[in-house]
Amino acid sequence: MWFICYPDITPVKELPFYTISVGMHLWQYPTPRENGYPYPQFLYSNKGSGKLITEGKTHIIPEHSIIFLPANVPHYYEAVTEDIWDVRWFVPYGDGTVALLKQFGFDRCRIFPITNLGALDEIHNKIHMAFQINTKESIFFSASYTYEFLFEFYRQYKEHSSPKSAQYRRRLTPLIEFIEHNFASEITQPMLCEQLHVSPQHLCRMFRECLNTRPMAYVTQIRLRHASELLAHSELSVSQISERVGFNNLNYFCKEFKRHSGMTPTTYRNRTLNQL
Repeated sequence: MWFICYPDITPVKELPFYTISVGMHLWQYPTPRENGYPYPQFLYSNKGSGKLITEGKTHIIPEHSIIFLPANVPHYYEAVTEDIWDVRWFVPYGDGTVALLKQFGFDRCRIFPITNLGALDEIHNKIHMAFQINTKESIFFSASYTYEFLFEFYRQYKEHSSPKSAQYRRRLTPLIEFIEHNFASEITQPMLCEQLHVSPQHLCRMFRECLNTRPMAYVTQIRLRHASELLAHSELSVSQISERVGFNNLNYFCKEFKRHSGMTPTTYRNRTLNQL
């Protein structure tokens, strides 16, 4: 599965923050850019690994990584794993973006671990939805999400250097993988506590420190991400998708989907299909 969104950004080109493009590819093909890319880029991947060559160095990109590439810097990247290198990208611009990246110290290539995949996917999905709707109003909303996305990347960049966060991340990694592989089944907080042999209070502390959310809220984020993909790329009914991603109550699924995306599952599907 893959998508690339390049909307008409005329309504927002005078704003300090806006997004040029978002996209994703389940197996990122080799990408050589001898003259770099004209805009700064963020790429992140949850599955598989890749290789990046830039600034005279070769970097192996492990799973759960974020890459920042400045504008106009020559680079080349490709998948290392044969079956999957799940890469999502975000291309911000505007005078405010350029100034903010400079303040962040993002003046050269940066590679750092993902500390909250759910937060990144949630904002990425919001921009993607806004681009799919493709109205003047939705493009304006995408500009506000640009600012939010930049700070989320920076927050994760700063967070990974915390010793406590690093310790918690190591312990949470197998649990995150468990959730990703079992989201369609029943998952309860006691089950998650049992996986790590910790109390509910300590589990909540770990999630809050590393992912800035609660354990079951994170499970919901993962389920909604998979639901969005099925709505856009399958013919299953909303009820079937609700069950397929682990919701036992259709009304609750619709309520949570609208709370996170701003629209009902049916509206999201119709607007997505109209853009295909």
